[in-house]
Amino acid sequence: MAKVDGGDDSIRRFVVYHYRFDPERPERRHVLVAAFDKKREFEACMASIRTDIERRATAGEPVDRHEHSLGRIYEPGHLRRAATGHLVRRMMEHGVDLSRWLKEQDLPHNMALFASGRSEMPAPGLTARLGRLIHRWLRGTGRP
Repeated sequence: MAKVDGGDDSIRRFVVYHYRFDPERPERRHVLVAAFDKKREFEACMASIRTDIERRATAGEPVDRHEHSLGRIYEPGHLRRAATGHLVRRMMEHGVDLSRWLKEQDLPHNMALFASGRSEMPAPGLTARLGRLIHRWLRGTGRP
């Protein structure tokens, strides 16, 4: 199996996680198992984790009912776009003007910015208030 670095943002990578108890940090969490450059190897690794869980359950060993394997496909630039999205959110919270900065950056696929029909971005204070309003609405609190 050709394993690659899961944090290498320059390549497309198939990353496998195992949701289980992590003794290093006494909690259940998604533990990184491996990252691959081929989909076939990725699927084989996920299948081996599922098979191991089923084998232990069949043998009568204690198995957490939430234990499972999880796979994610990260495209090149995913970490960079995620970092940009975090900065944009923080800038909006602090009322920073994003107009010039955003022309040079790519946003993550789950983020979009809208303007009110003007060619320039809204005033920084309005941007911050609008960002907080949208954030609360998305969380479902309904508070303005």
